[in-house]
Amino acid sequence: MDYNTILLFIISSISLTLLPGPDILFVITTSISEGWKNGSKISLGLCTGLVIHTLLIMLGLGSFFEIYPHWIRVIEISGGAYLIYLAFSLIKASNNNQKEVSENLKKRFFLTGFIMNISNPKVSLFFIGFFPGFIFSNNLSYNIQFLILGGIFIIQALTIFLLISILSNKLGKRILSNTRQPVWKKIQVVVLVFIAFVLIYP
Repeated sequence: MDYNTILLFIISSISLTLLPGPDILFVITTSISEGWKNGSKISLGLCTGLVIHTLLIMLGLGSFFEIYPHWIRVIEISGGAYLIYLAFSLIKASNNNQKEVSENLKKRFFLTGFIMNISNPKVSLFFIGFFPGFIFSNNLSYNIQFLILGGIFIIQALTIFLLISILSNKLGKRILSNTRQPVWKKIQVVVLVFIAFVLIYP
């Protein structure tokens, strides 16, 4: 077993997770406007999606997409449509100041994070291209090594997302003291629409 390869994989994974992107931006805006607990729910949803992607790779997802490439678009469009619906729901809650609507949205944070991740087949395709470069054993099967690499990636991603949720919330308390909370609600809506656009746009 090549531990240097595993260490290089961990460093590469952390670097990729810290790159600015829509997922981490949504975790930050949610943690600022809704608190670190709800930001953590988004993080858990995102990383649960990574679990599914890892398992699908082991089941041969790449081959399935090669045979049925149109399913990539179906999944992306479905996920994008859900995020747009959620964005409009946030606007409705903000405009009508309906506490019940807002509470219902808070209950969906885990689901939102999960759908954001699982509706992006490019994550699985990225894993398919990323993992083989870090094969670390001649004795273990590729599936087992992919499972281990997937587990490492998920653990570091969840750790970073949770830390970002807590730090964003602490910094956000200072920001919110000088800024109206509805401003961050609007930023949250913009981020959702942006992620939906990234999913839907070919």
